[in-house]
Amino acid sequence: MKHSSKAIDEYLIRNRRKYNESEKISFLSHISHGIRTPLNSIMGFSKLLSLRSLIDSKQKEYVQGILNGSNLLLQFVDNIMDLSQFESNNYSLRLEDHDLNKILWEFTEEFYNQKNENNDSNISLILVWETKHSDVRVKTDSVLLKKALQRMINLVSVKYPTVEFELGYRRINGSSLRLFIRPAKENLNPENLLDESQLYTVDENNSFDFFNYKVLIESLYALGGELSTESKNQEFSFIMPLNFR
Repeated sequence: MKHSSKAIDEYLIRNRRKYNESEKISFLSHISHGIRTPLNSIMGFSKLLSLRSLIDSKQKEYVQGILNGSNLLLQFVDNIMDLSQFESNNYSLRLEDHDLNKILWEFTEEFYNQKNENNDSNISLILVWETKHSDVRVKTDSVLLKKALQRMINLVSVKYPTVEFELGYRRINGSSLRLFIRPAKENLNPENLLDESQLYTVDENNSFDFFNYKVLIESLYALGGELSTESKNQEFSFIMPLNFR
């Protein structure tokens, strides 16, 4: 069977594109490892320094600055890796049946472990949901879902730098629910309420926030959801299918 020159060219182009994408991901993976390894050392020694009683308050402030900057860089590297895989359709979803409440409890526990490790006292997180939703099963990728929640918190904390946040959900219908993050009501007053456009707007000049927002959108799309905001409750949320296919 003979193949036309055009068909052969298209075949070669497709294979070259796949090869380039594979090389790109491999390259980014090496960069990620190369950055994470020294960063882990920097953060580890910085944490040890922060625990020393000989360090005065100003020195501890400098050490905290190192930890905060290192965390931002780690998040940035993680975002690069995920986004590159989303864009090349190489992100491997691990869809399994989960208890949503268990995922949120695990995420909250991990959040506070990370908060304690990094001496971060600015943000607190509490779980809220309707008691009638005590057993909600979802088919999802729990790792990517937790990453999406963290990226949402990163975005909301820019709007409210020092506040207690509520994490929860409410069912919309039999096939989907709204998973939300919002400032606790007692922390809100008429002076700091944001309208819909302010909640949705991300500063494009801030590369960390803009990039985080872009990866969040791709993360939710991969999970079959979409980002939503609600000015009434100052919520960042996304509609999540109960059984993703």
